[in-house]
Amino acid sequence: MALEAILRVIKNEMGLSPETVGQDTVERIIARRMKTVGEKSISSYYCMLEGSVDEKQALFNEMSVPETWFFRDHEPFKVLSSYINGLEPERQPFKILSIPCSTGEEPYSIAMVLNDIGMNKEQFTIDAVDINTEVINKARKGVYGNNSFRGKDIAYRDKYFEHDDETYVISDGIKSTVNFFNSNVLADGFMHGKGPYDVIFCRNLLIYFDYETKCKVMNTLSDLMNNNGLLVLGHAETGRMPDGLFVSMHLPGSFAYHKAAALTPKFVNAPGVSTAEKSVVKKPRQLFEPVVEDVPLTVENIDAWLDSIQAMADAGQLKEAITECDRLIEQVPDSAQGYYLKGVVLLAFDADSEATDAFKKAIYLDPKNYQSLIHLAVLAEERGDLRASENYRARAERLRKIVQVVVE
Repeated sequence: MALEAILRVIKNEMGLSPETVGQDTVERIIARRMKTVGEKSISSYYCMLEGSVDEKQALFNEMSVPETWFFRDHEPFKVLSSYINGLEPERQPFKILSIPCSTGEEPYSIAMVLNDIGMNKEQFTIDAVDINTEVINKARKGVYGNNSFRGKDIAYRDKYFEHDDETYVISDGIKSTVNFFNSNVLADGFMHGKGPYDVIFCRNLLIYFDYETKCKVMNTLSDLMNNNGLLVLGHAETGRMPDGLFVSMHLPGSFAYHKAAALTPKFVNAPGVSTAEKSVVKKPRQLFEPVVEDVPLTVENIDAWLDSIQAMADAGQLKEAITECDRLIEQVPDSAQGYYLKGVVLLAFDADSEATDAFKKAIYLDPKNYQSLIHLAVLAEERGDLRASENYRARAERLRKIVQVVVE
């Protein structure tokens, strides 16, 4: 069928697994593209898609998720500063890759970090890549609204931006340090000749890939990295991954890794790393190694497994809790409570977008998941989507009344 053929194109060429965002979402986007180009049948649209590079790019643009902001999650940027300070000066210029770069907030944040530690643009190179041509064009302009600045510490905005009506324009000095590319990490020869990179930021990309695609991407990133380079992943990407490529550096608040065969990178004034934690870094465990081994991976014991994840989160073992959520979801993919707990832990990392995705999956699997609806209502309100917030609250209120009637 034509729909299955289009889904294969999306999976094989873009890497996106429909189940990661919901097949209903994918089908809505396809229907929207059909309406835009005036195709009445799915078969005719598929023929058009196969014969049009521009339409394929337009579809990929709408499939990608450009949710980001400056200094997102903060800790990875502190780790970056410490790592760069630990590199030998003769290795300059240092090379850094940001993928996916979306509308540019991440690579520009990296540039601001390097400027703040006294580096000039001759001392480093930042390459920023995204499959979405629209976000690349916006990133090159460097013009942002209030939604790109979140959190309480936004002093950098006064330093590096000019205020123009309701927008903020990034300074030419920072803009000139970032090279933007429209490219696909799954393409043969991806960024060939641009590396090797000392640092690669690859956050919130792997969550949309299946295991086979993750393996391909991780091998590509490994090939692009210096042997003693630094890889920074996102909070939601600690699930099942290829063995033997990277090992965790166990730096608090940041999912940072280095190549398994390399020496542990040197850090100068690594943020928040105690003496005990530094000793752990010298003996890194295998990347994404399961933490809890005494909980049987069986449906019969799922309640105990969920309790153990909750206990980890309550004890502040957030990275371990995320890993266990992913292990549980892999074994029990219809566990709404597993996705709910994952969303709660992601909130502790301020990873609101990923948490929203987890809560949506929870209510998809269990429409009566009251707590997930409440969290979604709050998150929607925080990002200014009042209509969505009201809808989630109304659904939650209906559930509450049903439960109240049953109890009475």
